[in-house]
Amino acid sequence: MSRIFLKVLLIFFFAGVPLTATAGVITSDTVWRDEVLISEDIVVPEGITLTIMPGTIIRIASSESTKTDPEYLSPLTEITVRGILRAEGKKELPVIFRPYGGNESERWAGVIIDGGTAVLSSCVVQGGDAGVYVINGLVDIIGSTLRKNRYGLIAQGPGVNVRIENSQVNENVYGVFLLRGANISSRNNVIEGNIKKDMYSSALKNYKSSAKEYKPGEKGKNRVYGDEVILGNTVWQGRVEVNGLVRVPEEGRLIIMPGTVVEFRRKDTNNDGIGENGLMIQGVIIAKGTGESPIIFRSAEKQNRMGDWDAINIMNSDGVQNLIEYCQIEDAYRGLHFHFSNVAVRVSVLRNNYRGIQFQESNAAITGTYIYGNKNGLQARDSEIILADNYIYNNYSGANVFRANIIARGNRIMNNLREGLRVREGLPVAEENLIDGNRYGLMASDAVYGKFSRNIISNNLESGISLKGTDNIEVSENFIQGNGFNGINIQDSRAVIKGNHISGNGERGMGIISFDGIITENNIIRNGIYAIDLEGGMNISAPRNWWGGAVPEDTIYDGKDDPDRGRVEYKEAGKGPILYSWPMKDIITDVTWDGVLGIHNTVTVSPGLTLTIAPGAKVIFSEGAGLKINGKIIAAGQRDARIIFTSLKKEGASDWDEILLDHATGSLFSNCEFEYATWGIHSHFTNLLVTDCSFARSYGGLRFRSGPVEIIHSIFEGNHIGVRAYRGNASITENVITKNDIGIFVREKGGGVAIHKNNILANTDYNIRNGDFNNEDVDASNNWWGSGNPSDGIFDENREPGIGRVIYEPYAKEPFKTGE
Repeated sequence: MSRIFLKVLLIFFFAGVPLTATAGVITSDTVWRDEVLISEDIVVPEGITLTIMPGTIIRIASSESTKTDPEYLSPLTEITVRGILRAEGKKELPVIFRPYGGNESERWAGVIIDGGTAVLSSCVVQGGDAGVYVINGLVDIIGSTLRKNRYGLIAQGPGVNVRIENSQVNENVYGVFLLRGANISSRNNVIEGNIKKDMYSSALKNYKSSAKEYKPGEKGKNRVYGDEVILGNTVWQGRVEVNGLVRVPEEGRLIIMPGTVVEFRRKDTNNDGIGENGLMIQGVIIAKGTGESPIIFRSAEKQNRMGDWDAINIMNSDGVQNLIEYCQIEDAYRGLHFHFSNVAVRVSVLRNNYRGIQFQESNAAITGTYIYGNKNGLQARDSEIILADNYIYNNYSGANVFRANIIARGNRIMNNLREGLRVREGLPVAEENLIDGNRYGLMASDAVYGKFSRNIISNNLESGISLKGTDNIEVSENFIQGNGFNGINIQDSRAVIKGNHISGNGERGMGIISFDGIITENNIIRNGIYAIDLEGGMNISAPRNWWGGAVPEDTIYDGKDDPDRGRVEYKEAGKGPILYSWPMKDIITDVTWDGVLGIHNTVTVSPGLTLTIAPGAKVIFSEGAGLKINGKIIAAGQRDARIIFTSLKKEGASDWDEILLDHATGSLFSNCEFEYATWGIHSHFTNLLVTDCSFARSYGGLRFRSGPVEIIHSIFEGNHIGVRAYRGNASITENVITKNDIGIFVREKGGGVAIHKNNILANTDYNIRNGDFNNEDVDASNNWWGSGNPSDGIFDENREPGIGRVIYEPYAKEPFKTGE
């Protein structure tokens, strides 16, 4: 269906023959009455009002298509409101929205409020994917019924304003969903009798990722183009204004220099709300900016908005590769749009477009690019695609690929309102991506011979991975955690599911309707209701998995619970956690580590984020690996479920590096064991609590600068240095510090360190050593130093004049009880 308002067919008869409306975008205020048949999508744009009179019946054709028009939000037939919708039914004459044929298996998208206003008074909405779906805007639902939809009502985000009164939400699969912190005003409603859930809500997650943005350079001389053709090799630089369609024919080449700003005037001759000016490249475009001098494509309007101009269109340019590098494309209908072409997009930004990138029958390599704040991030079909190291976030939908061969590697696909990555048909490979905080994470349907491996798929509001109609898919070594309902959904698919870590999902680790394949060597633990919920009648092979120490039958819902279901054959259940190797170097979302984690490189936790380590977890570091915490770490073990930080080799000190905390205020370690490290903990400028921990067989146990640091009830034994303080503020209380070469080393500025009620003894060189640059006294009174004279184990001004004293008197005559 074209984005242009192709046809409006209005047929009035006197003998009850219905009005038929077929439309794309409604371009003037419109009234519907009697019966309306909708066979194509409807958009009510900003500034337009659609009024629906009492008693009107709206029948919507049920069709799922591969339509590519960016102004539409669903593959199903939809009514999308960006202007005003007034459905003014009465109790005795309701307005009815229903599928065209009345068959309950038919589906249409629903009424979607996308920045507009809707009043649904005495309405019946049925047969929709979501009866009413509020992305942004104001909605009143009064005296209405939402029934027999997949979802009755969905509201997303704190910016929605929904009031529902005296209404019924029933007989839907799901009733009312409030996502991302959405709130509604609800009074005198009946929300019950929905098949799976009546109500569900999810909190708003605060993403810390900073938006990439390029700034234009200094304003230069304008060059203005209208509708024209530019021949040969043409160079643009400075400021260029486009007030028409500029075409570069075959054999032509447009070269755009670093720092150029290309601005497009708004022209909308058909009043559909979409600008028409743009570029048409049939030759080659080379737009190669730099980090210091990017190229900007944007609206020329003072009040710029999405869709002010059309696109950078590249057509039939499949020879020399077209290049978009260090560019920012914004305010377009389709930022970048190409067919039958060879295009590379590198280190660029696409934002505030109806669709960031759209292409088909092309070779595309998209790398290092930020795609955010669009209705749709990326849509492609029938193409060869490399999608690597991009950020695709804060769009309505992330990346949607149809019948294409795609390699998606190292991308961050986050916080998109609908799917993160959706692949249909084709051969998909997705490796080492972070897919987090979307409504749906990774969706694959009718794809074959694909591989989804070493991805982190977490915190998606409904499902992590969904497989439907897929064949010969490998799902391996993924970390699938914290998804709202299910970690993995499977229907009519054949796959190998192996080596994944599936934990902490809201209801089920895996929900299976029908599956042919094997589920093996996975950790399936700590999921809300079931590890596996088998709804279908066929048996499932699931040997050699770790079920978290529980009896497998207690975590599986299958034929033993319902004779109409098949059985999950869990023979040879694992006797302990299976090592999971962490796949990424950066953590840019809140995450929990549980089970046994292998860390092969230093992993960095970004500022504002929290790494939580569950009781009983074991973190195993390869040589040179460690953690760098710029956010926060919470490692709270339990007396009978201690957390262990150890090495893979277990040969000696410095087998692995350290846990470095840098401005990681609020971090906590309790009931933890550190061994074989260079330094167990290395803390800079961090408010840190360490309690009931042990540090052993390392070069150093714990070192810190600044603070405040509190160390209590812990053991430092068998290290070169137990504790090292540098310009620190710390309380070291009720610990055992023994059999190290140096128990406590105060390098410099030790006046802020208080050492009390510890057992500090039998350290080979010194129990406490003041450094050569520490000219401040250290308060170490009221400790037990073992037998003998405490001063024998202390290096201070008595041994090297000019450095500070260790004030050890008064001291205890017997050991302190320091905890377990």
